[in-house]
Amino acid sequence: MSEHFWRGGVGLGDIALRYRGRIAVTWLLLLGEALLILLVPLAIGHTVDTLLQERIEGVYVLGALCMLILVFGAGRRFWDTRAYSRIYHDLGTSLVGFHAAAGTATGTLSARVALLYEVVEFFEEYVPELLGGIVAFIGVLLILGAIDLEVMGLSLGATALVAVIYLLSGGRITDYTRHQNDEIERRVDVLSAGSRRRIDIHFRRLMKWNIRLSDLETLCFSLVWIVLAALLVTSIVLIVQNPAVSAGRKVTSIMYVFQYMEVVMGFPLIYQQLVRLREIMQRLSKMEET
Repeated sequence: MSEHFWRGGVGLGDIALRYRGRIAVTWLLLLGEALLILLVPLAIGHTVDTLLQERIEGVYVLGALCMLILVFGAGRRFWDTRAYSRIYHDLGTSLVGFHAAAGTATGTLSARVALLYEVVEFFEEYVPELLGGIVAFIGVLLILGAIDLEVMGLSLGATALVAVIYLLSGGRITDYTRHQNDEIERRVDVLSAGSRRRIDIHFRRLMKWNIRLSDLETLCFSLVWIVLAALLVTSIVLIVQNPAVSAGRKVTSIMYVFQYMEVVMGFPLIYQQLVRLREIMQRLSKMEET
């Protein structure tokens, strides 16, 4: 891969487009796995209803579904490790060539190669979670709407509140991340200087920005959890008091509400990572003279 890839600025979309063949296989396996997982609460509810009627076919359906999830999940993980290792090799080699030609300082280059790993890790770890979350988000809403429109409306309202909480925090995440990455890029120079005072200041600054990011994440998490806990409690009351829903479907509905909570809790973490990676990608494509 040529170092010219990095000239003019590179975004996450550019990387996805360049390696679209390898990434597409991962995404297809992921979508299959996500759709199968989405069916699990339905299969559990069906199993409960059939067992209450002294029939056993629901158990076989649930068992077969679990085995299919294993096939798709294991296959994707085997492929992911090999595909993204190769992508990191290509990107890392070209990034070093690009910055070596630009005369970037060794300490800065070393830090950026480490930051590049976060980018590849995002595709391997966070993108599958994002795609799976989107499938679950849409699927759960549709299923909840078919069972109880009121619960579906509450879920959408909770999601809107969560989105507002994290959108308001985006600017601070970017600012804290930029300061943290500045310190990481200075690390080799600080350690090479051998000054205990400079080393102490360096690690104090790293801790400061890390603490600020963590405190902000904790505050957002707490607010989101309050919103989603209220959703869970209210939904359970509405579902249990609905006489038109069978016992199995009530179990299914409550499981889908909890699954919805997990998905919504996961989206903000991906959003934070996207904000962080946007700053990293700008840094990786920036040319700096020694």
